Amino acid sequence: MSWRVIARGNLRGTARERGTLALVCGFLLGFGGLAALIVYVGEPSFEGYLDLLAPGVSLLVPLAGIVVGYDAVVTERETGTAVLTLSMPHSRAALVAGNLAGRTALFAGVVGVATGLTGLGMAATYPAFDAGRYLGFVAVTVGYGIVFVWLAAALSMALSTSRRVIAAAFGSYLGLVLSWNVIVAVVEAVLFRFRSPGPEPVAWSTAATFVGPRTASAYLLGETLDAGVVPPVAAEVTAWYVSPAVAALALVAWAVVPVAIGYGAFQRSDL
Repeated sequence: MSWRVIARGNLRGTARERGTLALVCGFLLGFGGLAALIVYVGEPSFEGYLDLLAPGVSLLVPLAGIVVGYDAVVTERETGTAVLTLSMPHSRAALVAGNLAGRTALFAGVVGVATGLTGLGMAATYPAFDAGRYLGFVAVTVGYGIVFVWLAAALSMALSTSRRVIAAAFGSYLGLVLSWNVIVAVVEAVLFRFRSPGPEPVAWSTAATFVGPRTASAYLLGETLDAGVVPPVAAEVTAWYVSPAVAALALVAWAVVPVAIGYGAFQRSDL
């Protein structure tokens, strides 16, 4: 299919860029550097390693995803490559699907190389190294990062210049990663400013907080892998939606819905 041709070309082109090597080194420094530091300081503890790594993953992995995904489409629009691609037997859907597949594979490959090398080193130096839990941690990390690869790619489809995409992408990082809980609290305060909040507002705000991408990924790490701390909004509530399945579905929705909206805008745009 034509999207596969585009995906292979996109992956080959981006894999050769110096930024890709920088990302591999960055993940290797994060995962491997922390593992080496724990060994250097004292008795290596796999539990302590995961607990220290989880907060950093929740803050820094989205930035890596944005870096990988932000120029998925907009650069081709600015350089005229998109018009050339579409003049061949490729549709806009194939262009988008190929670029998404290429950037997703690139991100997964970057994380896989860095964490694979780290895992080999830890298997030799950590007495209590648990390969299954480590692979689970890596899988959640990759999934969490892909959410922001797709989110940035969606902005790349919807907006016409790289400057706008970068501004919107890092704005989304501030909103979804650093300030989501605050935004939910402010919306709740505005909606119910004229009366005391009852069970419904509290339930609504709790659910909205739980499905935020940072909280959902932290819950998956803490609840299913005992890595890091389970977010307070999940630890203090026993509602039906506080579950690994809902957290995973929330992450999928944060990736798929923006792409659907971005693709709609891309379809209507004049290249």
